[in-house]
Amino acid sequence: MGRYVVKKLLEEGFAVHLGVRNEEKARRLFGDNVTIHRVDLSSRESIREVLKEVKPSCIVHLVGILYEEKGKGITFEEVHYRYSVNLYDVAVELGVRKAVHMSALGTHDDAPSRYHRTKRMAEKHLIGSGITYVIFRPSIILGPEQRLFADMDRITKVLPVVALPGGGDYAFQPVDVRDVAECFAKAVRKRKTENRILELCGTKRVTFKVLLRDIFSIMGRKVLMVPLPKRVMYYAGRLLETILEPPPFSSDQMLMMWRDNVCGLDRDATPDGVREVLGREPVPYEESLRWSLETYLSKGSS
Repeated sequence: MGRYVVKKLLEEGFAVHLGVRNEEKARRLFGDNVTIHRVDLSSRESIREVLKEVKPSCIVHLVGILYEEKGKGITFEEVHYRYSVNLYDVAVELGVRKAVHMSALGTHDDAPSRYHRTKRMAEKHLIGSGITYVIFRPSIILGPEQRLFADMDRITKVLPVVALPGGGDYAFQPVDVRDVAECFAKAVRKRKTENRILELCGTKRVTFKVLLRDIFSIMGRKVLMVPLPKRVMYYAGRLLETILEPPPFSSDQMLMMWRDNVCGLDRDATPDGVREVLGREPVPYEESLRWSLETYLSKGSS
């Protein structure tokens, strides 16, 4: 996600400063087009040092995880919430005016998953900080780096069988990574988006079963999809978490399927964020999926 946002920010004419853990990777991706700073988001002093040097007019906060690695201290509470609290508290202290924040569709006070609850905790802290904010909640993001593609590619090469939690009826409204990146870049300047939560969705609602069917069709792969109760997969995830780090899927990911991952379910958010910010239709689902997978496959990943 980050590489696309940086590209769009540069296209918009911004001077981009990256706060990263891996400076070498950032240099490989962006060369001299950005200024790179090593930062530890668990340390307010590290954040303070960078923000004092940069004096940013806006912070774009993209850090998040899909699974935990507790043995390394990587948890939802640490990465989603404490990192955000540290960043925004120091930003307030140093007079940073604005933040554009990556959240997730499904984030809600009543969400059963810790992924979504910690995302909501971060949202609420930002909203209460006094900083001008823009919060984006995307559905599943389609792009060549989408982890689902790599997981399905790897798994079905060995055994062409995948499990469908709850029969695969859980619905997404996939959004193109290029649309999401452009929304972030436009929101830095766009006053109309300020102090709002905007949902980012694409043109079509598809079930997990249909999404997988479309993925395997483009891959040219015949795969048996086996329905399994979500409860069974939840406990299987808990078992896998004790054996593998990271696990192929987690118990929390099963809890994330507490309701369909589509726009328009929450009153606190604008449901049509892509059109609202960009003034155009989102990239169509079929076009986005084909571009994402063909780009992924062209890199020799299949």
